[in-house]
Amino acid sequence: MSALRHASLLAWWYLRSAPGRTAVLVCCTALALFLPLFTALAAERVETALLARAHTSPILLGHQGNEFDLTMNGLYFRGEVRDPIAFGTAAAIEASGYGDAVPLYVTHSAGGAPVVGTTLAYLEHRALNVASGRLPAVLGEVVAGAQVARDFHLSPGDTVRSDLSNLYNIAGAYPILLKVTGVLAASGTPDDTAFFADVKTTWVLDGTLHGHDTVTRAQSLNPEAEDGENLEATAAIFMFQEITEKNRGGFHLHGSTDNLPVSSVLVFPPNARAHDQLLGDYALHEDLQAVRPVVVVRTILGIVLRVREGLTLYFSAIAASTLAFFVLVLSLSLRLRRSELQLMQRIGSSRSMVALMVGVEVLMVVVAAGATATFATVAGLSLLDAALAGAIGVG
Repeated sequence: MSALRHASLLAWWYLRSAPGRTAVLVCCTALALFLPLFTALAAERVETALLARAHTSPILLGHQGNEFDLTMNGLYFRGEVRDPIAFGTAAAIEASGYGDAVPLYVTHSAGGAPVVGTTLAYLEHRALNVASGRLPAVLGEVVAGAQVARDFHLSPGDTVRSDLSNLYNIAGAYPILLKVTGVLAASGTPDDTAFFADVKTTWVLDGTLHGHDTVTRAQSLNPEAEDGENLEATAAIFMFQEITEKNRGGFHLHGSTDNLPVSSVLVFPPNARAHDQLLGDYALHEDLQAVRPVVVVRTILGIVLRVREGLTLYFSAIAASTLAFFVLVLSLSLRLRRSELQLMQRIGSSRSMVALMVGVEVLMVVVAAGATATFATVAGLSLLDAALAGAIGVG
């Protein structure tokens, strides 16, 4: 034990005497350890986060097209679905006995956070509970996710204004002032980063469901209309930009609710038979597609896995070159210290003691590099969690 203590002291003093060389060895070794370790853990963390969301979303129904866009929009509220489907699709799914069908309309935002038009069934299936306030009850009300409420410092009773969806469409809907009725408890999912409203409220943001001043003959496009015929409003009619108790009853739409747009329909089949039957019935549908988010996410992760395999080979080459560099530096160091080591032997130090001292030096460098790599990995994973929370709302 005494020999080990003496060897450790000598090794420590030597490493301190050459701080530049020691720092280079520690940094190079730490980098060789950090890269494969962080890559493996980061890939595992991303895979776990993405699959956890996908596993709780059995089937997503949308328009024929890019299933990746459909999944990212329906599960993570990112991106846009180019072609919406009819709101009545959800009722048709339930009428066919396929299970609970929850419409999702994700195309608007408020302060950059998505405004998700859906029904209360979505909150039930996602096990989202209200931490404060209440759920939306009427047109123009929203409930805020935990993260977006923290970011915007929102509490029940506050208001947020929707973002202008198309700056160049002057005939489109104006931004609407929305009332926050509650804040959801944190769930660690993309739901924390969004506002939730009844799908009718998002149709208001479209302008499809709208309210305006009373149309008179003088302000109409068809002043010669007969009694009982609808008057067509001109652009001079003032459109309501806030939904209040006074004007809420005046909001209306032209056409059938069943034909209004939604981005997708999230289906929760009651059993495996209904699940498989739904997939089979829509496999050859001309306009609609039914996708399993788990399969889509695994396809994406398969691409990431191939990239990771390539990186693993690259990092292996880095590790091999680092090891060769380490051995080279150690060999050159021993040559430069030959006279020093010979002097130690002349004054009574054994060859085993010299070997022990050199071994302790190597061990100290490796331990320091391991500690540095561990710290860097933990810090990197923390940044990854923050990035995941910002990008797709998971973490």
